Amino acid sequence: MEEMKMNEETMVTSMTKAATLAAEVGDKLNPEAVAQVLKAIEIVNCADEEEPQGLFQVGGVEVLPRQTVNIIAAQKKSGKTNFAGLLLATCASSQHQLFDGIVRCTQDSTKVLVADTEQPHKDVRRTLRRAMKMAGFDYEEQWSAHDIHVLSFKDIDGTEEKEVLVEGQKVKMRVQRILLEEAVRRIQPDLLIIDGIADLLLSINDETEARELMRFLDRLACEYNCAVIGMLHLNYGSGKIGGWAGTQANKKFTDCFLLKKKNGYFEVSHEGRGAEAPKLRFRIVCPPGDKFGWWEYVPDNDILVTTESMKRQELVTMLEGAPLPCKNAVLVHWIMSKDHHPSQSTADRLLRQCKEQGILQSHKEGRCSIWNWAKEEDAEEAEMDFED
Repeated sequence: MEEMKMNEETMVTSMTKAATLAAEVGDKLNPEAVAQVLKAIEIVNCADEEEPQGLFQVGGVEVLPRQTVNIIAAQKKSGKTNFAGLLLATCASSQHQLFDGIVRCTQDSTKVLVADTEQPHKDVRRTLRRAMKMAGFDYEEQWSAHDIHVLSFKDIDGTEEKEVLVEGQKVKMRVQRILLEEAVRRIQPDLLIIDGIADLLLSINDETEARELMRFLDRLACEYNCAVIGMLHLNYGSGKIGGWAGTQANKKFTDCFLLKKKNGYFEVSHEGRGAEAPKLRFRIVCPPGDKFGWWEYVPDNDILVTTESMKRQELVTMLEGAPLPCKNAVLVHWIMSKDHHPSQSTADRLLRQCKEQGILQSHKEGRCSIWNWAKEEDAEEAEMDFED
């Protein structure tokens, strides 16, 4: 283990030295400096180098090695933050594993830094509470006691810039990134999770800015010898990561976890430069009286549900975030505004199905029909699924 750590430190030192030398070349093209840079980046032979060990195993496949940039991607409210919470719980657990070892850490101690850029504090705490319950310790305990550090960057101005010294050169950098790097420098995490990286950009469609961000994340991973995970949204319809940020992330990532929300559970697919991990399925279990709940593994045989129950679950999922109770015209318009933009006749048919399945009920107030949930548990399930 010590030898592996020394190899990793040597690699980081070499890469940092090469970057510093390259910066010194500048516009002068000093022949001596150029020669040093070329020597520092030369691959001298084909001898095997020891690959950095993945920090986790998913289904027996190692993922998330040090000195890499990785992605968790999904459409909005499809489980990205919940999957990150699973990784946190795995690190904090005394057994360093979840779901009977299907997700496990490869080392006894994994220090994690979470930088949240988009969610309200109450939503961050909700995910952390689930992770605490899965890890088996009290809500009142401080995360830092378990090598988990969580910072919220949501209210920090993303446009303000300061001049800082990077690799021997003065550059302008946004305050968000300065604070993030300082946190990484002080905490020295094994794993850095950024939820989400689009908020470190002024525009995800700016190619130059996206390239600079990916270089920044790559530098953090190499210089501080950690694995970096960035969370990004997938475009509706195409299923691809949006904007130039997505294009650059696709070029850089070592491991990418794609999440989909299906019939009451989240499905995690893996793409990577190495072996492909098997699909992982989990769901949120939230019994009456428990506002936060926990995560539960979903085995393959549990997803073989009847067609009728699938229809019902799909209808409940469709109604996530619906403005109930409300007038018929309001609910029809809300359904028509959904991502697949159904017609009015389709919206009317879906409402009839919801009534037949006992999900919604309606009553008259004057000339208007008012829709509301028929069962309180359906309302609670839709509200729970509406979380990320």
